[in-house]
Amino acid sequence: GRSYPRGLAQDPSNPSVFYLGMDGDPDPADPVCAGGFFRSADGGRTWNKPASQPGSRRIFFGLSADPAKPGRLYWGACGERGGVYRSDDGGESWTLVFDKDAWVFNLHVTPSGRVLAAGTQLWASSDAGGSWKALTDFKDGCTTVGIAGDPADEKRIWMTRSTWDSNARGGVYASQDGGSTWEDITGDIPYVKPLILRYDPSTKSLW
Repeated sequence: GRSYPRGLAQDPSNPSVFYLGMDGDPDPADPVCAGGFFRSADGGRTWNKPASQPGSRRIFFGLSADPAKPGRLYWGACGERGGVYRSDDGGESWTLVFDKDAWVFNLHVTPSGRVLAAGTQLWASSDAGGSWKALTDFKDGCTTVGIAGDPADEKRIWMTRSTWDSNARGGVYASQDGGSTWEDITGDIPYVKPLILRYDPSTKSLW
C-alpha cells in the first residue's frame, strides 16, 4: 500500500528486458519500502532495483526507453525534485536533464530520439535533454497527460489534456507539424477527462 506500478517500458533492442517505475519516495521511517526504478532481464519473471535511483521516485506514466540509443532511459518525476531524469546505462545512474516543470506525468520518445514530456505544457527536446522547447501555451488549468506518436511520421503526434479534480475538463489534440500547431479533435467523447493515448500503426487507429 505504499507504492504503485505506474510506468512500464520494454528495451527496444532486447525484448526480454523490461523497466518498471513504482510510484513512491522512501519513507524516512522505512526507507527500504519505497518505489523507484526496477529492471528485469528475464521477461519480468524476476526484478532487481539498482542502487542508484532518480532524484524523485514519484512517477505517473513517465518511463520511456530511447529506440535510437540502447540503454538510454527517461524517467518523468512529479512533485519535489520533479522533472525528467536520463540514464545512459540502463538505469545504473541518473542525471536530471529537465526541471522547468516539476510535474511530468508522461514521456514519449520518437524513433529518432526526440523526447516529449507532458506536464503543465507539452515540452520537447531533440538533443537528449540538453535543451527544451514548450510546444504548447495552454492557460486552461489542465495538464498534459497522454502522448502518442506515429512512428511512420514523427510530425504526427497526439496528446490529452485533463484535470485532476472532480470537474471533468480537457480533451484530445492532434498536431501534424511536430507540435507547432494543434487541433482539438475531442469530438463526441462523452466523458472529457482523457488520460492515456495509444496509436496502433498496424491499423492506423488512435485509442
